[in-house]
Amino acid sequence: MKYILIPTDFSESAINASEFGIEMAKFLKLPIRFLHSVKTPVDWQKLNLKDESKYPETKERINTAKDQLKTWEKKAENNGIEAEHILIYNTGLDELINYTNPENYELVIMGTHGAKGFEKILGSNTQKLIRHSEVPVLAIKHKVDLKNLSNILIATDFLKESKNAFEKVYKLLKKLKIKITLVYINTAYNFKETGEIDEMISIFLDKKEWRNLEVERFNANNEARGIGMAINKLKPDLFTSISHKRSGFNTIFSPSITEEIINNYHIPVLSINREI
Repeated sequence: MKYILIPTDFSESAINASEFGIEMAKFLKLPIRFLHSVKTPVDWQKLNLKDESKYPETKERINTAKDQLKTWEKKAENNGIEAEHILIYNTGLDELINYTNPENYELVIMGTHGAKGFEKILGSNTQKLIRHSEVPVLAIKHKVDLKNLSNILIATDFLKESKNAFEKVYKLLKKLKIKITLVYINTAYNFKETGEIDEMISIFLDKKEWRNLEVERFNANNEARGIGMAINKLKPDLFTSISHKRSGFNTIFSPSITEEIINNYHIPVLSINREI
């Protein structure tokens, strides 16, 4: 069975993400794995118990982190959810990417700040981790109640290359059984006529079970402006993007688009990279 992964540094936004993660896990009937990383002055895993006493502050941080992880694990279990935790040390990007293996995880949920930029839950590599994640990543800034989600916006380009990513994120979101609206941003530098867009949509949404989705189009000078227009009009409770690096949307976890959304809106942001 796949898990929901919740990286946490126990800050306010991470707490919001953990609480939402428990709600989501209960609804989706998935187990949770809480993950925390501790920076240590030496290779802690190779340190014997006697030498640990030489680093009392580090040892205290580790013990505190273990207690907090166990508290969240217990809270999830009290809600009828199977839960476990992982404490890692001085973890680099390559190792962190291994924790988002799609064979093990259905979703990653993590807290983030807005105006202060991304919260460094797992160190300076957090943004890179999300860009390379093969698993959908949900970034949460404020407290979110799953029961209040009624409208999901998915921004995509309706290209063939985005289809696998859409299938993955739609499979997850459809379980919520709430309104899903697909949004296409028609930009000046990549302008398409109505008939061309209609044909793209028809080819993209070729499966019967997808035909009940609503579709909206917005003409805008650039993607960021178009997304803002879509959010202001549709007022979604969750913004979702099928992101990619080379054309259309830049990686959604980038200062040009994602931080603008997180800074200016309270809604959670779900992203999946189509290129993985």
